[in-house]
Amino acid sequence: MDSDIPEEGSREGVGRSPDWESWLTAQGDGLLLYARQRTTCEADAEDVLQSALLKLVHVVRSGEFRKGQNEWKAFVISCIRNAAIDLSRSRARRQSTARAAAAEQESVYESAPWLSSRTDAEHRRRCIERVLRRMRADYAEVVMLHVWQGLSFRTISDITGENPATVATRYRAALRIFRQQLEQELNPPS
Repeated sequence: MDSDIPEEGSREGVGRSPDWESWLTAQGDGLLLYARQRTTCEADAEDVLQSALLKLVHVVRSGEFRKGQNEWKAFVISCIRNAAIDLSRSRARRQSTARAAAAEQESVYESAPWLSSRTDAEHRRRCIERVLRRMRADYAEVVMLHVWQGLSFRTISDITGENPATVATRYRAALRIFRQQLEQELNPPS
């Protein structure tokens, strides 16, 4: 199968083809943003993203992935989501000492930015982050996937297992809440 990911043992090495590098450069920040939203700390977000990218490389090389490069993003997002859910479940089973360590990591994560666009003012970025963090998880997920990842409601429904109409309704409700809360964050009463 002709893929943009070079074969193992090629001179280009794993993930070194120009097409792979340009795809990863274009999608990497957005995928990390989604991973941050689905996990509790920066290190977990990076681990989940790395795992998802390795799965993509594996399925493309093995020929199991029969779709084109335009479907890589949805595949990786689905892998991130599943890996984050698995990670969350395994953490829930740990003893209290592991929970204490996770709580410590979470406090460090609170200061790590979700949105790190060079063009946005720091104040606006923090306000958007606060609003997204306070939003219901399913609402925040739909906003993140549709706005920052550019995925269609159909693709989001495939990833989340929800009906596309439910996803669209959730998105509209989330935007309404987001606008109201962001307005309050940006313009607090005096």
